[in-house]
Amino acid sequence: MIKLLINSSEPVEMSLTSFGGKPVQNSDGKFQWPTCGCCMLPMQFQAKILVNNELYQIFMCQNDPGMCDDWDANSDGNAVVVTKPIELEYAPAPSEGVTLREVEHSAKVVVVEGNDYEEARNEWAERNAVSLREVLGQVYGEPSWIQGDETPTCNECNNPMRFVAQLEQGADWKTEMNFGGGGVAYLFHCGCIGSAKFLWQC
Repeated sequence: MIKLLINSSEPVEMSLTSFGGKPVQNSDGKFQWPTCGCCMLPMQFQAKILVNNELYQIFMCQNDPGMCDDWDANSDGNAVVVTKPIELEYAPAPSEGVTLREVEHSAKVVVVEGNDYEEARNEWAERNAVSLREVLGQVYGEPSWIQGDETPTCNECNNPMRFVAQLEQGADWKTEMNFGGGGVAYLFHCGCIGSAKFLWQC
């Protein structure tokens, strides 16, 4: 079975998967907006992905696109903040840096038959007579690599991390993320300390 992420016009909920807008934080005040390890400015919030009662909030440096290695899982040009979806409020954006994508939209999960993501998303789009871009990615399953397997290892236990989600750039130019022009992103998690990593290929 493949779990596709489908673009949705439903209202955005803080505790569910969405793209753009503002990240969320728990009311305990422990959230810190990620800063790029290259240019030292706050990163841009991309999306939050709800999987197994965890919100994976993805950030990428877009202060000078292409200069801060935002595609690399280990370069400090992107970050994933893992948040529990309870007692949420929107996190205020820093006053400096490129931090937000103004257009916010939600997504729904659609379960389809099959084991191949590329086949599943093509068949779903054709069956529903919509653009392939309406498919925003998948959760779990197997990653469909563009340039070969780049599964990251955990910094703590040094084991390969578990695949969580694959993300397409977006449904249109107003809402798409910057994955190098037609690229694809991959989200991974390790249970040993609850860490997560993110990378993209094109």
